[in-house]
Amino acid sequence: MTSELVDRLVDLLRAEEELYLELRAALQQEQRCLVELDAETLDEAVHQKETLVAEARVLAESRSEVVEQLAHAVGIAEEPPTLSRIAAALGAEASALRQAHGRLSALVAAVRELLDVNAGFAGEAMTQVRGTLRLLGRLAPTSGTYGRHGSAEPGSPGRLVRRSA
Repeated sequence: MTSELVDRLVDLLRAEEELYLELRAALQQEQRCLVELDAETLDEAVHQKETLVAEARVLAESRSEVVEQLAHAVGIAEEPPTLSRIAAALGAEASALRQAHGRLSALVAAVRELLDVNAGFAGEAMTQVRGTLRLLGRLAPTSGTYGRHGSAEPGSPGRLVRRSA
């Protein structure tokens, strides 16, 4: 039974690895879209990212269940059980588990870094947009364009339009 659980866990870790590779590609696409200001493709990349994150949650929940079962099977009572403790208890049987876990850990770190970079870039872009909007707000006329009864005030844009029409 233990080897079956190890195999299931390795399969789940590999599935997570594939998913995180897809997520990394989606984040790289998101980054390109942010730099190029491509809103349409950015929307698609964000949607893909959200879908992958939902799938990652499902895989992580499945992995947690198998880890708990495996920890129980090898006699580890600590909560939450760690893969390193399980691998130590399994000995040589855990080599595939260690490899899959190592690859996934490195990939998760790379994805986190991309998330941080994209969030920082998007935050900086929003700060610049807000600053531009504030500047534009200062350029807008402070007095109304039209006076009472719908007549244009002297020097207002409405008067110019009426004159040229």
